[in-house]
Amino acid sequence: MDQGIAGVIAGCAGLLGAGVGGLATAYGARVGAQKTVEAAHAQAERQSTSEHLHWIREQRRQVYSDVLASHAPFRTDAIKWSVQLSQGRPLPPEEDLRVQEWILQIAEVTARADLWGPAPVLDAAHEMRRAGGDKYVALVEWSHAIRAERSDDALDRSQQYAAALAEYGRARAAFLQAAVNALQF
Repeated sequence: MDQGIAGVIAGCAGLLGAGVGGLATAYGARVGAQKTVEAAHAQAERQSTSEHLHWIREQRRQVYSDVLASHAPFRTDAIKWSVQLSQGRPLPPEEDLRVQEWILQIAEVTARADLWGPAPVLDAAHEMRRAGGDKYVALVEWSHAIRAERSDDALDRSQQYAAALAEYGRARAAFLQAAVNALQF
């Protein structure tokens, strides 16, 4: 009989051990599954954030490129016009209107940068727009002085243009640096 009781006790202990082992296994599986779900959620969140930041960087890159591209034709024409003016030949009156249209176009493209920031790039873009406007105003005023045959005024205006051109160069360099810094985040 002692062997029978010992067998029953051993059987009960085995059954109890199996039950506890089963519960521990179920709990472990549940915790493991929960941790797997949490890890997958965190990975998806990090991936989403990464893709969003990449998208923002691409939008910024595009608008910064558009800002620079909006200035390109005017920079080329300004060189041509400054040579013409330095030879004492004024711009045709229709070029004055073209300059005004370009300044408006530059302002429109620069305003799109306001959507994407950051502030240092926006400040630099607006400063470059302002300096570009000053450069083209100086060109037009130089042309008007030549057209009116005011040689002293024409000399002053050519010097104002040179100063505006130098300021534009500084503003453009500052915009490029701010854009490069912003695109490296």
